[in-house]
Formats: sequence, structure tokens, C-alpha cells
Amino acid sequence: MEVDFKQEWYGIQSKIIEQTDDFIVIDYGCRGHGIITNYFLFDGIQLCFLDFDTSESMPSQKFNPDIIQITHCQEGRYECEFANHTVSYLPEGYFGVAGTRYLPVSFSFPLKRCFAVSLVIDKQMLSTSTRKMMAEIPINLDKIGETLGVEKKWYIEQPSSSLQHLFTEIYEAKGCRHVGYFKIKAIELLYYMEQLTQINSCDFKYFDKRQIEATKAIRDYLIGHLDEKISLECLAKEAHLNLTVFHNIFFHIYGDTPYAYLKKYKMNLAAKLLLDGKRKIGDIALELGYNNASKFTKAFQSVYGVLPKDYRKNK
Repeated sequence: MEVDFKQEWYGIQSKIIEQTDDFIVIDYGCRGHGIITNYFLFDGIQLCFLDFDTSESMPSQKFNPDIIQITHCQEGRYECEFANHTVSYLPEGYFGVAGTRYLPVSFSFPLKRCFAVSLVIDKQMLSTSTRKMMAEIPINLDKIGETLGVEKKWYIEQPSSSLQHLFTEIYEAKGCRHVGYFKIKAIELLYYMEQLTQINSCDFKYFDKRQIEATKAIRDYLIGHLDEKISLECLAKEAHLNLTVFHNIFFHIYGDTPYAYLKKYKMNLAAKLLLDGKRKIGDIALELGYNNASKFTKAFQSVYGVLPKDYRKNK
């Protein structure tokens, strides 16, 4: 099969860094790390692995008007902004189905890291032979997504154990399996999608962009003042956010409560300082806002499973 690189799908900043008869590897050209690996399975159907580690927000590019995209997020979090200035999230461990009309105008990764896989069906590019082969299974590629209502919004769901196993097999095969293996897995996935209805879907929440930006600003303020005791209620009030709304939005952006997120952030920073070996443990605790060394030790152990002194010694 001819490998077709559509520059307009990725933007002028992107470039091919590896190419074979079965796949291409694309550097997206963003700050940090952004690699997309595309396996070309059938005419009009490709499997894309997304491997990003960046804080950059990127505009979506130009696509054909009749595309269905099935995306699963294995690691991190996928943030999407839509044309009506609402924002929503595909959390770690979930999959979503979208049509071109409801693809985001921009996307980003609030945890910086995101590893995902996406099966893309371009209905305009489907050949007669591909349609005929799928119809014999039977899979009606023209109907994929209709029962999920993707012409009106995104569909999102936490996969069943059998579907999660299928996604795991796809991830594990990246780089070590022939394209024929991915063709089989893609057919399995499409067959599963054809059986889906909206009965088990979860509520796909959309948030106002201004509230998202206010919540992110509060998060940035918190991590810039780790040694201070700060009232979330006061910060939310100053940002004109109801405290309950703030907590709800924060969880959808970062996948944790503000308290849990800050603790992990502090302990990850503490781990780096401990490995540096130049600072006393008590001084590290004070810098991170712990006046009580025992509370710092307890918090570190809850995240890393060992005492700070043992972490430094073992590493």
C-alpha cells in the first residue's frame, strides 16, 4: 500500500523522520517531544500512535469533512478546545469516538505527557475493495459512529475488560509487529464499535474556556508558592469561581483533587532534591511548606513507598 503523508493534517512545522512501506514516523514540530507513528492499514484507514511530552497548545489542522476517529488514552490526559469555546477531556484509561464536525480546534496535554492511539477512518478515501471486505464481516463503515451520536458530540466511555485488553495488545505491538497484525486488531476494534450503543457511555462534560483558564491560573499560583498556606476558597473567589465548580474543573483537567495533585507535585520535586544530595531533608521539607518534618516524611512515603532518607540512600 502506498504510504501517503498528508502535510495538511499535521501542519507545516511537521516532518517525516522515518518511513517504511508500512508506516511513517512524524515529528510534530512542537516544543518538547511530539512524535506520531502512522500505520497504513487499508485504503482510508490508518492507526496512529501519539507520543507527546509538551506544554504547548496546538491548533488542529485541516481534515476531510467525513472522518471518524476512535482514540484511546493510555497515559496522561488529552485536552480539547472546540469552536464554541468549550473545553473537554479524554482521561487516562478512556476512549472517545468523534466525527470531523466535532473534532477540536486545538488540543493540549495538561499533564504534559500523553501516550494514545487513534484509529482514523477517512470515508472519502475508502476504496471499493475495503468496503466490500468490511461488509463481509459485517462492518458498515458508513454507519460507524451513527449509533453513538458523534454527529452531535463526542462519545466517551471507559472500556470493558475485553476492549481494554484489545487496546493493550495494540500498544504492546507498536514497533515489534508487522502491519498485518494491526489490520487484524483494527477489524476487531471496528467490529466492537459497530456493536456499541449509548447505553453505557459516561457523561462527556464540557467546560467554559474562561473557567478552564482561571483554574489553570490558580494551579500555577499554587505551585509557585509551595511554601505557603493558601486558601483555595479565597483563590477561587478572586477568580470568580464557585469553590465546588473549581474542584470539579480541576479534577477534569489534572485527574486529581487540588490537594492530591499538590502533594504529588511536591513529592516529585522533593525526590529530585533528595537525589541532588546537597540539601538537608529538613530544609527540603521547609521549602515545600512542611514545618513538621514528620508530616513531610509521611507524605513522601505515601507517594514513593519509602522514607526520604532511604530513597536518597538507595538511589
